[in-house]
Amino acid sequence: MEEKQYSSWKIIKRLLSYYSKKKYLLIFSCTLIFLSTITEISSPIILSNFTNNILKYKIIQIKSVILLTVCFIMLQTLSSLLNYFYGIYFSKISTEIIEELRINIMEIAVKQPMRIFDQKPISSIVTIITYDTESIKEFYEVIVSSFLKNFILFSIILTTMFILEWRMALISSIIIPIVITIIIIHQYYSKPIIKKIKYSLSKLNNTISEIINGITIIQQFNQEKKFLKKINAINNSNYLNKMKILKIDGLLLRPLLNLISSIILSSIILILKLTPAAMIKISILHTFINYLRHLNEPIITIANQQSLLQQAIVSSERVFRFIDLPIQAYGIYTDSLKSGKIQLKNVYFKYSNAEKNILKNINISIPDKSCIALVGKTGSGKTTLSNLILGYYPATQGSIYIDDKPINSLSSATLRNNISIVQQDPTILYDNLIKNISLNRNIKHKKIIQALHHSQLKELSNTLPDGYMSILGQNGNNLSQGQKQLIGIARILVSNPKILIFDEATASIDSESEQKIQKILSSIRKKSTVIIIAHRLSTIIDSDIIIVLDNGKIIEKGNHKQLLQKKGLYYTMYTYQNNNISL
Repeated sequence: MEEKQYSSWKIIKRLLSYYSKKKYLLIFSCTLIFLSTITEISSPIILSNFTNNILKYKIIQIKSVILLTVCFIMLQTLSSLLNYFYGIYFSKISTEIIEELRINIMEIAVKQPMRIFDQKPISSIVTIITYDTESIKEFYEVIVSSFLKNFILFSIILTTMFILEWRMALISSIIIPIVITIIIIHQYYSKPIIKKIKYSLSKLNNTISEIINGITIIQQFNQEKKFLKKINAINNSNYLNKMKILKIDGLLLRPLLNLISSIILSSIILILKLTPAAMIKISILHTFINYLRHLNEPIITIANQQSLLQQAIVSSERVFRFIDLPIQAYGIYTDSLKSGKIQLKNVYFKYSNAEKNILKNINISIPDKSCIALVGKTGSGKTTLSNLILGYYPATQGSIYIDDKPINSLSSATLRNNISIVQQDPTILYDNLIKNISLNRNIKHKKIIQALHHSQLKELSNTLPDGYMSILGQNGNNLSQGQKQLIGIARILVSNPKILIFDEATASIDSESEQKIQKILSSIRKKSTVIIIAHRLSTIIDSDIIIVLDNGKIIEKGNHKQLLQKKGLYYTMYTYQNNNISL
């Protein structure tokens, strides 16, 4: 599929569209900018009149000086107040827009297909939500507000200059096409480099996340120097790219504009030399020189913000590419499922970036309230098959039916409320035990306590300092693997799903925790269809049907006794595990 193109103009237009909901506040802020600009440029006019009167009457009146001073102070004070308030309101608008943008990104993120999270490192998504949106915030808070203020200031000053002396104003206005040309050239050279900087920052975040998450392995295998070398290489690349940007800014922005301004000023002086002195009043000349300084400043400020603008455009492109990703497609059936019956007919599956099928011609019929076990070697397709049943991925070919309904006809709410999974390593939130069970679902407290008791977690709560209200450590670091599994099961018990999948839930736990889970499973099997993915075959010998997968195909099917009699792969695996246990 062809990648969507994002031009700089389209990105800016899309960024500006977020002002549509804030248009009245924006108009008010622009009014403040206009009034601030009027007060700012009034001072040279007052000084011009004062100078003109002195030259005309050759008298300096104390009253006039006092009046001038008072007016000047009042104008400056008013200008400062107006600048303060427009800054506050622009900050308010930008903060609200970024808040809306971040919520929008998160809404898109939680609705993304699982393949997106397979392809993108989590830290790169975090970078988009945090760092890139901060760059966009500078677009609203600094660039737009500064551009509006400087554009209004420039327009009013240039108009006034044409009124005062059109010939000198015409020469001064030559700077406009020059600046536009400089901006276009700056964008052409800086945008690719800024993209590289953003990529290196994202790569840096990914590497740091890898180091922190895998610090135990890194230290165990003495790989600290290797990872530090990797960090240094990324930092060096980032440094070289930033130096390139500084060189481009240093050449194309303020120094060049100052040179152009000097040339224009020299041209004006030449005109003054060639023009009879009587044609230009001294007061007008004084005002004109003041305005010329003010005329250059807005242009230089706008040009100097090109680097910030290009960073905002590159960040916006990353954000919009993520926002524009297609969300996970679901059906429209919203009712609760009546049974946990599952059928897979001629199912094939391969990942979007893979050439070979992971699953091949899968045909399974799972009755309601039965217990099915999926076994096989690592990489045989067990977890992939469970992901298809959960609706995380669509089948490449074939059909999947849940409660006699095509899985693609079921809504997200129907799937999530009726099909649940207990993973090998459940995610534990940095919150209390109650919140870790409810996960902010609307579940009565009494039901949560019952689930905690049924999942054998009463003993854990007794050992915690504040019982059920104790805050669990980051990622449950202060919990055993078995306790994490029991919390995962308690989450399921409060929702009573029609289908429950255990993905290697007993692979890394002790015998005592395994016995607790087996006891809970026995009670769940009376109410729900249970699918167990297991390497430890002793945990699934009571299953109604055991399905043996190898290289993405079903090679054996039957109960424990039937499969032992066949003396196939299951028999080999079971015998091997038993021999190891006896040893």
